[in-house]
Amino acid sequence: MRTKPLILLVDDEADFREIIGAKLTAAGFDVALAKNQTEALAKSEQLLPDLILMDIHMPPGPTGTDTALNIRQNPKTKDLKVAFLTNMKEPWPAIGGDREKVTQELGMEGFIEKTEDLSVLVKKVQEILASTGSAGAGESAPQT
Repeated sequence: MRTKPLILLVDDEADFREIIGAKLTAAGFDVALAKNQTEALAKSEQLLPDLILMDIHMPPGPTGTDTALNIRQNPKTKDLKVAFLTNMKEPWPAIGGDREKVTQELGMEGFIEKTEDLSVLVKKVQEILASTGSAGAGESAPQT
C-alpha cells in the first residue's frame, strides 16, 4: 500500500518532465515519468497511478487525448484518473467549446494549464486527488 499518491507525468518534453516531476516530488508525491503513448500505456498498467497528468500534444505520435482514451478502454486501467495538461489555448479546435466541459465529456478528471507558477499546478493536482478520495493512505493531500 502506498503512503504517498503516485502521479504518472506524461509529456514529450524532457525539461518539462524534469521540472514538473521535481516540483511534484517536493510537494510530497511519488512521480513516474513517461515520454510518449507507448510508455504511458505500459506504465499506467504496471503502476496503476493515483493520477495521470497527460500532455495533449505529443508529436509525432498519437495525441494525449488518444492515449487517455486508450487508457479508458483497457479493463486494467479504465478507472484511473487522468487530467489533461497543456499550454495550448485551443487544444481541441475541431471540437470547440469550453475546455473543462470537453474534458469532463471525455471522462477525464480535469484540465490543467502548463504555467510558470508551478504551485498552481500542484494545487490543482491536490484538488483533483482530494475530490476523488485519492490523497493517500488515510491522509489529506500533501501541502506545498
